[in-house]
Amino acid sequence: MTIDEVEALIKTRTRNKVRIHRLEERVGDSVAFLSYSIDDKNQMTIWHTEVPPSLQHMGIGGKLVEEAVQLASRDSSRLRIVCPFAKEHLARHPELKERVTRCCSSLDREQRIIERRSDHGRSVAIDL
Repeated sequence: MTIDEVEALIKTRTRNKVRIHRLEERVGDSVAFLSYSIDDKNQMTIWHTEVPPSLQHMGIGGKLVEEAVQLASRDSSRLRIVCPFAKEHLARHPELKERVTRCCSSLDREQRIIERRSDHGRSVAIDL
C-alpha cells in the first residue's frame, strides 16, 4: 500500500478525530514506513507497516515497530495494534513484551492479545 492509501484507510476506519503519523526509513530511493494514529484519548494505533521488496529481510520493518512501541511507552500512550506485521514482530520478540505491557497495562484483556500464525496455520494468542 502507498502512504496515501494507508492514510485514507485510517480515515475511513476511525470515528474519532485522530492525528495520523508515520515513521520512515529511507535507503536510496526506497522508503519503508509505519503508519500510526493517536486519538483524543491518547491511544496509539499501529495501522500498517510497509517495506518495499528491496528493503525486506534487513530488519527495517522490525526497527519501525520497535520505534513505535518506544514512542507509546515514552508518551504513556495506550497501544492498539492492527498491523499484522507488528503483531508478528512482537510475538517473535518476547524481550519487547515488558515494554508493551507497561504501555498497555490499562487495556482490556482482549485488547492485549496479540495473534500470530503458527507454523501450522492456526491462530495462536499471546497474552501480554
